[in-house]
Amino acid sequence: MDRSPVETLDLLRPPLPARRGRRQQEVTPLLPVFLAGPENRFPVFVCRQQEAIAERGNPLLLVGGSGSGKTAIALTLATHEEKRHRTAASPETVSSPGMVSSPAAGREARPEGPPAETVLYLPAIDFARGFADAVQADDVDHFRQRIMSSGCLILDDVHTIADKLPAQEELAARIEQRVQEQRATILTCRRLPTELRGIRPFLASRMLPGLTVPMERPGPEARREIVKRLAQQVELPLAEETVDLLCRGLPGGIPVRRLNAAINQLRLWEKNGGQVDDPRAVQSAVDAVGKASEPTIAQITRAVARRFQLKTSDLKSSTRRQQVVRARSLAMLLSRQLTGSSFQAIGSYFGGRDHTTVLHACRKTEELIETNSDLHQTADEVTEQLTQAG
Repeated sequence: MDRSPVETLDLLRPPLPARRGRRQQEVTPLLPVFLAGPENRFPVFVCRQQEAIAERGNPLLLVGGSGSGKTAIALTLATHEEKRHRTAASPETVSSPGMVSSPAAGREARPEGPPAETVLYLPAIDFARGFADAVQADDVDHFRQRIMSSGCLILDDVHTIADKLPAQEELAARIEQRVQEQRATILTCRRLPTELRGIRPFLASRMLPGLTVPMERPGPEARREIVKRLAQQVELPLAEETVDLLCRGLPGGIPVRRLNAAINQLRLWEKNGGQVDDPRAVQSAVDAVGKASEPTIAQITRAVARRFQLKTSDLKSSTRRQQVVRARSLAMLLSRQLTGSSFQAIGSYFGGRDHTTVLHACRKTEELIETNSDLHQTADEVTEQLTQAG
C-alpha cells in the first residue's frame, strides 16, 4: 500500500554534565534518529534551518505530550546552536579586545564575559528547586549567573512548575532577560502554557512570543518505521507482514518507549524458543503493551504510596493519620479517573470501605487539588507516569 515517506533527522546531543535523578535516562532517546511522519514535519523543518534561535524566534517552545520527542528535538536544536556559538566566538569574529561581534549584521557587539556553560539543560522542576535553595541560602545572584551565562538554555517540562509562583516569576524574568541579550532559550511543555491550569499569565506571555513548535506522537507511517528500526537495533528479524500485523494491533498514538516494549516482548518470545513471526507472538506483544493504557487500582495505589513514602498496606488500613488519609484519597480519586472501576469496587480494594466513603473522598480531594499546588502536582505526575507506562 502507498505510504507517506518518513523523514529522518539525526538526533544530536550536546556535552552535558552528569547528573543524578529520575530524568537522567530520559535525556537519551531510544533511537539515534527522529523519524517524522506527516504529523511531525514542522519540527524537522525547524531543526534543519540555519538561522540562530535568536533570529528565528526566541524563546523556542516545543509543545507536545509525553513521548512526542520534545527533549530529543530540544537537545538537537541546542547542539546546532552550540556549534553556531563556537563559530561566532572564534578569533576571526573578535573586533577589539574584550568584545565579541555578533554574527548577525548590525547587532551590537557585547562584552566578553566569563567562560560560558555553552548549553545548560534543566528540567523545570530542578530550576524551581534550585531557585528555592538559592533563596534560602541567600545566593540568588549565583543562581541567576548560572542561568544567564549559558549560550543556550533548555528548560524541560515547564508544566511541572504549575502553581509554583516564585519559580514562575523568576523564570519569566530570566526568559525576558535572555531574549533581550539574544541568548537562545528552548522550552518544552506538554500543552500550550495558556491551556495549563496553574501557569500564570506573566510566564505564559514570556513563553509564547517566539516560535512555537507543536509535536505529536508517531503517526502510522512513523510508527511502522520506528518498529523496524527498534527491531534492527536489537537484531530481531521481523518480516514485513509481522511489522504490519504488530502496527495494526497496537493502539494509535503511543510513545516510542511503548513500541520498544512491544519489541522487547517479541525478543522474550524468541528467547523462550518461539518464532517472532508467529501471530501468537505478535498478539502477546500487543496484549502486553495494550494493557499499559489502563492502569489497575493496585498499580495506582503503589504509585501514590511511593510518592508519599508509604506502604500500600498503609493505604488499605484503617489508620486516620493525615498523610495516609491524603494519599488514600488521592489513590481513590485516580482509580476512579483512570479505570472503569465503580465506587464500590474501589472501596472494596481499600479495606472494604463503603461506596459513599469513596465518593466523599474523591469529591474532597478534587476540591483540595484546586487549592493545594503540591497535591495538584503529585496528581499530575502520577497520572502521567501511569498512563504513559511501558
